Amino acid sequence: MSKKDSTYLKLKKLWKDPKGKAKIELSLYALFFIGVIVFVRILGSSSSDNGLDNNLNSTSFINTISDNYEYYMEITVNDDTYKYHGKRLGHNSSVTRENNEQLIFYYIKDDKYYILDENGNYLLISEEDIFPYIDAKLLNINNIKEYIKLGIKKDGYYEIDLAKIVLNYTGTDKIIVSIDEEDQEIIVDYTSLFKLDDPSINEVKVKFNFYDIDKIMTLEE
Repeated sequence: MSKKDSTYLKLKKLWKDPKGKAKIELSLYALFFIGVIVFVRILGSSSSDNGLDNNLNSTSFINTISDNYEYYMEITVNDDTYKYHGKRLGHNSSVTRENNEQLIFYYIKDDKYYILDENGNYLLISEEDIFPYIDAKLLNINNIKEYIKLGIKKDGYYEIDLAKIVLNYTGTDKIIVSIDEEDQEIIVDYTSLFKLDDPSINEVKVKFNFYDIDKIMTLEE
């Protein structure tokens, strides 16, 4: 008699016995629930992947940006453009701002902002001293990632409803986030957001170019 036939006869014998039948049914229920759990986990993983496909691709360079990177940034407000170069290493950052061909150096540590004076000392200042043209929260890459998650993916860019970002806003205006994977560039068009407070605004855009992601060893130039 084969092993398969022997197993079949044992199961058949157990099935005729009330206690044996109960054990078999309990085992089948256990297998069923294990199958359901595995299916739900697979489905959840698939849904998560689809969410990334609909918004940020899992292979996008943006997903590698965390707390170690270098960047160049241009803030355009109407006809004026303001340029920055910065590095982030852990919780600390260094920022250089071009101002009328003059370079101004800043340091950010523990969410406090400092400016380098002529004597080589860092003096405490406010966030607005570094970014007087735009709220620094709109320049935070982690916030931009969250905006993208709320958006709709188009051909190379994302549309994000202002109603999902601005409390009590019920209009249909959007902000646009464009991504260039090859050049590791992000452009955020905040024009419609700024027009809510100032209708005379023609353009507000922020362009980032990221470099040396996860390769920064020091904040020194």
